[in-house]
Amino acid sequence: MARPSPVSDQVKRLLTAGDAHLWSIDELHEGVVRALGGADYSTVFRAVSVMERDGLIHRIDLGDGKVHYELADEHHEHIRCDSCGRVVEVPGCVLEGATSAVTASTGFKVTSHQLLFSGLCPECSSARQG
Repeated sequence: MARPSPVSDQVKRLLTAGDAHLWSIDELHEGVVRALGGADYSTVFRAVSVMERDGLIHRIDLGDGKVHYELADEHHEHIRCDSCGRVVEVPGCVLEGATSAVTASTGFKVTSHQLLFSGLCPECSSARQG
């Protein structure tokens, strides 16, 4: 485990503060700069890489060309609005029973998965109907 630094400490604070569910590297960098008055982008990237390697955060692909990160807590899925891009956590794991079927059919031991639902959030759905 890497030794603490002001940048890595601030990245942890941002991820645990609850201000956002998912963070891109750019958003984390902006947050660290706001809090500390300055920080090198590569230092933020290294802090995130170490946290991911240590299992403290997960990398999430939302299909938008950016990598996002969230705290490694209880596994859950995500849903993204096709219109406004809003992302919401889907509580629990909807694929819990599927992992044994995947193992049985492929012989692989499933160690992780990601599932992203897409659709229209309530606000965008209402706007389209109105």
